[in-house]
Amino acid sequence: MKPLVSIVIQSYNSKRYIEKCMTGVLHQDYANVETLLIINGSTDGSLEFIKNHYGKLKKVHILEPGENLFFSRGNNYGIEHSAGKYILGLNQDTVMEPKFVSQLVAALEEDASLGSVSGKLLHYDFNIYSKTKILDSTGLEMFKTRRVIDRGQWELDKGQYDKDTEIFGASGAAAMYRRSALEETKIPKKSGGYEYFDEDFGAYKEDVDLSWRLQIYGYRCRYIPGAVLYHGRTIGRSWPTQVINFVINRMRQSRQIRKLSFKNHYLMMVKNEIPRLFWRQFLYILGREILLLIYTVLFEQFQVYAIGDFFKQLPEAKRKRQLIMPHAKADSQRLRKIFH
Repeated sequence: MKPLVSIVIQSYNSKRYIEKCMTGVLHQDYANVETLLIINGSTDGSLEFIKNHYGKLKKVHILEPGENLFFSRGNNYGIEHSAGKYILGLNQDTVMEPKFVSQLVAALEEDASLGSVSGKLLHYDFNIYSKTKILDSTGLEMFKTRRVIDRGQWELDKGQYDKDTEIFGASGAAAMYRRSALEETKIPKKSGGYEYFDEDFGAYKEDVDLSWRLQIYGYRCRYIPGAVLYHGRTIGRSWPTQVINFVINRMRQSRQIRKLSFKNHYLMMVKNEIPRLFWRQFLYILGREILLLIYTVLFEQFQVYAIGDFFKQLPEAKRKRQLIMPHAKADSQRLRKIFH
């Protein structure tokens, strides 16, 4: 029998998206799937819609934690309640092609060194309910500067990312993880229990943090271009060399998003940096930090509050680092090759 896959979907005011998302789930050519729908609090009628349309399906489990857990806690909650050998974390605004799950499972089954895999994510336009040829993500890419992007985002898909290749990590919008890898890399909480995604992050860059930790523990990640999915992202990266576009793109994001992203970037570095690699690439990191400081002073002075939040969470980040580093298996030479 094929291994069980647990699909974890968090629903927050999802009525606009959830039917398309669940249609993709229910039409996979891979049969051994359970779906966990986590209700993160909604006011748009999506809870009633979900219960009416999917509540009686045998392999769909509707979970109501009674509050909005946000991305990290919500995913951890779903993983804890799941039973699959593999876990697919899926955003509510995604639409899978029928072979998405089977393609990713095949890759994980053939290569035990993989802790996670990513498919080809293209943009879905929910304004007109249409698939597009615009790329959303072909995996996370980490640079020597510690800048992280979704590889290929907003590019026209011309087949330039059709090569099966090793990548830094999988975008949290649609990442499949090996459960045993998640169990090995989970971190005990001071309050009891464990966390897979860092709950201090809340949201934003928690998928990068987990990808980095998996790499440290010696697990690799692969991009599988034959596994295709569409994602309704509205805000993403812009090229840092295009200054005006970069500023405009940042301004489109809420202050809360920018503060969380800013804080979590540094928490992630505190937890995961390997000293030998950090000092070898220090000048690249320093150069970017100088530019970010100039930008922050000019355009985002409110980040002083994010700096305050960072220092409040710093002791806990250091505690987690002390738990992570004794288990590090990846050598700095291999990591250096995937830090572009």
